[in-house]
Amino acid sequence: MTPRMSVVGVNLMWLVPGVVGGTEEYTVRLLHAINVIDPDDLWIKIYCQPELLEAYPDLESRFEVRTGPPLNSKAMRIAAENSWLLAASSEDDLLHHAGSMAPLMKGRPYVLTLHDVQPLDMPQNFSPAKQRWHQKMLPRAVAGAELVLCPSQFSADRATELLKLRSGKTVVVPHGHAEIPVGPPETHVSNELAAKYGRYVLYPAISYPHKRHIDLVDALYVLRDRFEDLNIVFTGRAGPEEEALVAHAQTLGLGSRVHHLGRVSAERLDDLYRGAAAMAFPSEYEGFGNPALEAMARGCPVVATTAGSLPEVVGDAGLLVEPRRPRALAAAIARVLDEPDLNSDLRAAGPIRAKEFGWKAAGDALLGAYRVALRGMSKWS
Repeated sequence: MTPRMSVVGVNLMWLVPGVVGGTEEYTVRLLHAINVIDPDDLWIKIYCQPELLEAYPDLESRFEVRTGPPLNSKAMRIAAENSWLLAASSEDDLLHHAGSMAPLMKGRPYVLTLHDVQPLDMPQNFSPAKQRWHQKMLPRAVAGAELVLCPSQFSADRATELLKLRSGKTVVVPHGHAEIPVGPPETHVSNELAAKYGRYVLYPAISYPHKRHIDLVDALYVLRDRFEDLNIVFTGRAGPEEEALVAHAQTLGLGSRVHHLGRVSAERLDDLYRGAAAMAFPSEYEGFGNPALEAMARGCPVVATTAGSLPEVVGDAGLLVEPRRPRALAAAIARVLDEPDLNSDLRAAGPIRAKEFGWKAAGDALLGAYRVALRGMSKWS
């Protein structure tokens, strides 16, 4: 007799395309990895809003998908998780709340993805209302979970320390990246990028305070005369620091050398990585740091900080500087531009490092966490 497949529902009601940054890429890539692995003991269901399928229509051909009612506010999404989702998932064996929070009403047993604990480590980056919300809800969410899934050992260690988790409750499920061809963009694209942006440093991130976009602008100011053709290209949705960032660049006389492209397509971002002189990542807090992985996979030199998980991701395949040190950031960028041997070494080391974060390993880690949680749930059998 063929064993019954266990049903795992994945709660993506919180995932609004283009709003949550790297968390979106992480979650969607893991789903694609699960699809390719195609486990014969687990049946995956996705619960989401209709707009997620508009952004990723292939999900519907890969998984059983249940779409909830259209929702236009965070409060409505939270309400739907505590009503519609609980009813829709009532027969699932396990739920995976993939957005760092769990509904107030527990419903089925669940595992929780906790992307980072920045709200506890750096509460100053959040409004007083959000600080209170996270201080109340994060401990409750992790306490009710069978397992807590984190994208890096850094995040797992910080969660264990700050939330007093028992040993063995966290599982590292890293970002995954498929191996891709390495090299510059096509000639006509390379010429187009050079005509628009000259020689440029790329930073693909929503302009949140902890991302420290301003440090990269200040680094350009340090290098402005030494590299007169050097520009910055920012991609990603405009965040709370966007207006101040634009004003700061203009005050420094760099307005024409700092380009804000907003959210771009995956194909365009691929070209931007391949055409960049370097990818700079001046963030002062990261639960993983997916842009570093994306850049390394394409052979784009990486200059990042020593903050959070970034040393864990970059290893020896990039240059690391202390966060909030624009002059150190400028010096590292200058080395990439000035030292051909270093430049070549970084371009060669990046793809090798990125292979250590293959999509299959990430997908296997997630599926393994599901199986461990299901085995430990005899009280529900």
